Amino acid sequence: MGIEAMNEIDEILRGAALCRSFPDSVTAKLAQMGRLLEFPAGSLLFREGEIHPFVYLVVAGNVRLDIYVQGRGNVELMTLTAGDLLGWSPLVEDRPMSLRATTQDTTRLIRFDAPAIRRFCEQDYEFGYHFMRVVATAFAKRLLATRLQLLDLYAESCEEAS
Repeated sequence: MGIEAMNEIDEILRGAALCRSFPDSVTAKLAQMGRLLEFPAGSLLFREGEIHPFVYLVVAGNVRLDIYVQGRGNVELMTLTAGDLLGWSPLVEDRPMSLRATTQDTTRLIRFDAPAIRRFCEQDYEFGYHFMRVVATAFAKRLLATRLQLLDLYAESCEEAS
């Protein structure tokens, strides 16, 4: 990666809510691991059930997260926007993705290799603490959104039954 690309990633990360609580050294290390990418509208980033080795920071654009529900098709759970962390599952371990992610418009992302971040978290405890704290926050946000979506689905099925 060229120095200009690394400087752009560093600048983006320093302005992102994701990194606001990070010491400068942690942000600089994360910037070195990132790759800035742009995807056109309708790009499939990953499928539900596949092993996917990347995690992303949404820089610009929107990413739809949905899940397949028997009899209903793909049900949207939430839309991620600039500043949101996408694909936290591979940060925990190599396991299948629980959702499908598709860009809704031209979307810029910073892509990180999840296994490399996990290894770095194990080697550099300061980095690991700060980074995994952000992952836990993203995880909690996603769980709340999923819970609210399930409540909506349950309410709709109760209304249909009456």
